[in-house]
Amino acid sequence: MHWDELRAAIMANPPCAGELVYVGRHGTDYSWSVLGDGAEPPHGGSSPPDAWIYYSGPWPVDDPDRQAAFFDDLLAELESMTGGSDRCRWPLDEPWPHGH
Repeated sequence: MHWDELRAAIMANPPCAGELVYVGRHGTDYSWSVLGDGAEPPHGGSSPPDAWIYYSGPWPVDDPDRQAAFFDDLLAELESMTGGSDRCRWPLDEPWPHGH
């Protein structure tokens, strides 16, 4: 499915905060699933995804403007793994460990 279809599918039946959600990309197709206890990771097949991300936080179910920003950010984070814009939030010269 395309990104807009994935977004609509998730928001049609949004997972509860705390449920582990997998989002993956193969080429231009995206997939998602909620992982239950003991579930096998969905990207363990013969063709690994180009990029994947797991999320377990709250979903912006009540505010369409917030949904747009949330999914834009989720997509940017996912795409950063395949050469998208660098989303590193820490200066390279900041010593480890990082903290807020």
